[in-house]
Amino acid sequence: MGVNNLDYLITDEILNVLMIATTFSLVLMPLIQKCKRLNIIKSDSHICILNLLLSLSLGSLFAISFFELDWINSLWVGVFSFVEAPAIYHILKKQNIINYTPITLDEIKKDNLIIPITNIINREEE
Repeated sequence: MGVNNLDYLITDEILNVLMIATTFSLVLMPLIQKCKRLNIIKSDSHICILNLLLSLSLGSLFAISFFELDWINSLWVGVFSFVEAPAIYHILKKQNIINYTPITLDEIKKDNLIIPITNIINREEE
């Protein structure tokens, strides 16, 4: 009986990090959706940067706080959750487990009516 080569590649530690990242990705998905409504988010690149920052910072804190991982493994949780969050959303959507469509920046801009200051009517009270 030979030893399976995948046992050397996929260790219990990697599996634990992936499971923690998957759990955190389920929290990260709605958080990113809520952050899209912030005024500072104006393009898709802003969303990507926000996703990366939240994944690394909150994902690491999540792993350290709840699972007592070391710093290196907690950073891996952040990296994997950055990659996993969109992928998990698409998997759950295809299986009809969730019935949620993420809001796009164009929809947010449609909801907000921007009136230039030059068009504001000032009425003095008499």
